[in-house]
Amino acid sequence: MKFLRAGVLVPFLYYGAVLVASLFYPGYSHGRQYASELGSNSATYPQIFNTGIILTGVTILLSLIGFRTALRGLNARPVLTWLFLVSLAGFGVGMLMGGFFPMPDPRHGGFGLGVLVHLSPFLLAAALWRDAGTRGLRYFLLANGVAALVMFAIMMGVGELVRLSNVGAYQRAYSSTVFPWIGLAAGALVARFRSPLPAPGSAPVS
Repeated sequence: MKFLRAGVLVPFLYYGAVLVASLFYPGYSHGRQYASELGSNSATYPQIFNTGIILTGVTILLSLIGFRTALRGLNARPVLTWLFLVSLAGFGVGMLMGGFFPMPDPRHGGFGLGVLVHLSPFLLAAALWRDAGTRGLRYFLLANGVAALVMFAIMMGVGELVRLSNVGAYQRAYSSTVFPWIGLAAGALVARFRSPLPAPGSAPVS
């Protein structure tokens, strides 16, 4: 179960990196600046944010082991399981590249691999669809997935809502649809295997 619990740490690692790094960046504005600026050359101690992002990426990748074992234990469809794992792995690799190649390095964006995370909540919900014990989690994942797509569209310029004066605030709102669900899903699956409801093919969770 330790690998699945690693997923619970993902949002704490990311937001912890943002918070701590901002404390060492004089004049930094969460409302007006991108989070990645905390790891750029303009930051006083960029290694704080970059290390946190790398740790977040590593933790996401480790959590894949736990997610795979949990989904196997719940008799999820193998194809959906692997599609989910690949999409979340893309996000993990994107986070690693973001930390190893700070802004403004063109590799900071991870060649778009992180965008795959927008598929992850939908794929996980689909993989869990036959399990009666995760109904609430499935609906949450679907709602979160829709919210993430809406926020991503806004960040890409739809509606022309994002300005230089508020880009940081919008990015924080967007991140709230990208990171927390991973921790919540991992925690819910850990709880699922402690539930009195029988887990089909109840394989032990790694």
